[in-house]
Amino acid sequence: MEERIDHSNENDYKIILGLVKGFLQTKKFIFVSILIFVLLGIVVVLFTPKTYSSRVLFITQDSSSAQSSGLGGIASLISGGSIKSSSSSDIPTFLYPQIINSWEFRKQLFDIPIKLKNEDSLITFEEYVINKEGLSLSEYIVKYTIGLPKLIFSDDSSPKRVVNKLDSLEYISSNDKRVLKSLKNKLSFSISEEDGTLEIKTIFEEEPVAAAQLAQQVQVRLQKEIIRYRIAKAREKYNFIEVQYEDTKQKYKDAQIRLASYTDRNRFNATESSLIRKRQLENEATLLYTLYSDLEQQRISQSLKIKEDTPNFTLINPAVVPLQPENGNMLTKIILFAIIGFMFAVFRYVFIVSKKYIRSLWTEV
Repeated sequence: MEERIDHSNENDYKIILGLVKGFLQTKKFIFVSILIFVLLGIVVVLFTPKTYSSRVLFITQDSSSAQSSGLGGIASLISGGSIKSSSSSDIPTFLYPQIINSWEFRKQLFDIPIKLKNEDSLITFEEYVINKEGLSLSEYIVKYTIGLPKLIFSDDSSPKRVVNKLDSLEYISSNDKRVLKSLKNKLSFSISEEDGTLEIKTIFEEEPVAAAQLAQQVQVRLQKEIIRYRIAKAREKYNFIEVQYEDTKQKYKDAQIRLASYTDRNRFNATESSLIRKRQLENEATLLYTLYSDLEQQRISQSLKIKEDTPNFTLINPAVVPLQPENGNMLTKIILFAIIGFMFAVFRYVFIVSKKYIRSLWTEV
């Protein structure tokens, strides 16, 4: 029994060694396959544009909590304790991607100035996408196959972004769509659930400086947009109080002038009617002064509220011009293509052996 098992194992080893020997005998095809794939890898590496990425990492700090004992306390004393926490005006961080992906925000990025390698002056991001950025392979194929009739018969003048005067709606042109698509491919935004950090990442082909510029500008404009959202309610209330304050201030000054003028004219008039009129003017001035003082307190309180609602941003990692491309490891790619070439030779040999074995079984049947 043991002799049969040993004989069976010996036959298995012989079969395996025979297969390995047969595979090694195809060394010419193996060499050609690896060489072809290595050359293909070199071509891919040479013609694949280098991509550069830049990252910005920052966190949002709620200034209301940090100032609750400072500005918030002062405002509470001024307004008689009527000021409340600004937590109701906070924007949840999970809504930040909605802001950065909105059309209103993204169209602000069209005018970002960027510096290209072969350009002496700055150009806008929109000009870069429309005039400088090449089409991808898939876009190129679609443009000159399916879109060829449109390319031939279309007018060269590209439509601009317009606002219809009848319905006041803003219409997005084909150029806008192209710029938005480019932004989608170049810009990403993420929030870390562990530490709450916000990351902006940009990717540019062959343009490291432009990648850093875009990341920096997106960070600055996103922070301004967050601040605008956060203090919108407080700012609106402050503007309302400011208008009432200036109006009451002017009325109080006019009442003082009327009282002073009447007093000067009736300095030696001691009639009862003149005294009544003087008291009326004094009461009017006192009432306006009370309103003016109250509005001034509310104005100061609301200005402190705006500062309290304004978030602080701590920049952890600023936008830096990348020195090395993300896809710059050429040797690794070439080695990967060589491995693929070797595996192609292995699969070819397995296919040939399997085909012969199936044929032998078919003839036996």
